[in-house]
Amino acid sequence: MLNISFALAGQIARNALVGAIATKVVDTFITNKVNNKNDQKKWLRTTKLEAFSKLSQEILSIDLNELKPESIRSIKEYSAKAILLLDDRRLMNQIEDYLTSLINLDKSSEDRSKDLKKILDKKGIDLVMNLNKNLKKL
Repeated sequence: MLNISFALAGQIARNALVGAIATKVVDTFITNKVNNKNDQKKWLRTTKLEAFSKLSQEILSIDLNELKPESIRSIKEYSAKAILLLDDRRLMNQIEDYLTSLINLDKSSEDRSKDLKKILDKKGIDLVMNLNKNLKKL
């Protein structure tokens, strides 16, 4: 009878050990996966914040009356970074539309430029607001 008790106790101890190890392994894999996903989201949000902030700053501070090639180049550069981070096709198209309008303004005559400046200014503000909305989705 004592032999059976020791055998039963040994079996229970082995099962408990195997169960504890299996639980720890599963817990580790699940925890790692969740942590990696959280780290990826955090990185994406930080990177988007940086890229969107720079693009917004350039858009809102550009002098449409005296366009400089450096300003246009900066907006193109920050737009490219922002587009790489986006998965919103509508927002990508909005950035592209803003860039096209900016380039058209740079090439336009003085007669047309006044109307284009108003349109471009409105497009810029709308774009910045939509970048803000996209950031808040994360």
